[in-house]
Amino acid sequence: MFANMDCVMFTDSHSHIQFAKEFPDTVEIIRRAEAAGVTRQVIVGCTPKDSRIALEFAKKHKSSGFWASIGVHPHDANLLTDEVLSDFRELAKKEKKVVAIGEVGLDYYRNFQPKETQIKAFRRQLKLARDLGLAAVIHVRDAWDEAIEIMGEEGNEKVVLHCFSGNFSQAQICWKKGYYLAFNGTLTYPKNHGLREIASAVPEELILIETDCPYLTPQPYRGQRNEPAYIVETAKELAEVRGVGLAEIAKLTTDNAVRIFGLE
Repeated sequence: MFANMDCVMFTDSHSHIQFAKEFPDTVEIIRRAEAAGVTRQVIVGCTPKDSRIALEFAKKHKSSGFWASIGVHPHDANLLTDEVLSDFRELAKKEKKVVAIGEVGLDYYRNFQPKETQIKAFRRQLKLARDLGLAAVIHVRDAWDEAIEIMGEEGNEKVVLHCFSGNFSQAQICWKKGYYLAFNGTLTYPKNHGLREIASAVPEELILIETDCPYLTPQPYRGQRNEPAYIVETAKELAEVRGVGLAEIAKLTTDNAVRIFGLE
């Protein structure tokens, strides 16, 4: 499937392979990822229960490069109780595999939760990430101006903008603040010219690649379930728009992931 990948190692900075319903064939998924050169993955939680599953997945697969991010997605913002927040704090303090808080943020496209509920959960989790010195993994859809304002007010310095979908001006504001921009399969979609323009201009030290699997499958595999091995397609597109080699993209995005998440 992926030829000539020797010595090229990728990091999937946002994976959901802990979703048992979507990935009943975990062993094969991991095998294909490793064959494609994907040696590290950050497994990202979306709910209190899912966050614990992500952490247990990362701990279970000790021989592979897995870490976890714990948090409550804006779709489930109502689940962020005081007890959940306290639990996240304790998990992050005692579990070395927890490297980020997220995914958290605002989603005004789906609006599954009232805006006020989303904003409260967003701020509380940003504060938690800041207090713990961890990266905050941010999900934003149709709310970029407000999200940027809130992140600025909360003062988080370690920020990963998962699946960046803002415009060029918003991207500039973000990278000038030192926020990392993560690109996935959407970068390969034919109509996403604006996103490719952004990807070509982001400072190299602030670029990450991700799959968001099982979602956002790259163009060559659209219509299929996404998986970590397919991150190579995003890396190829990023290499092309930036005019560099694939190995360079693999190295700089892995170096960036290691730095922002503190991967060992």
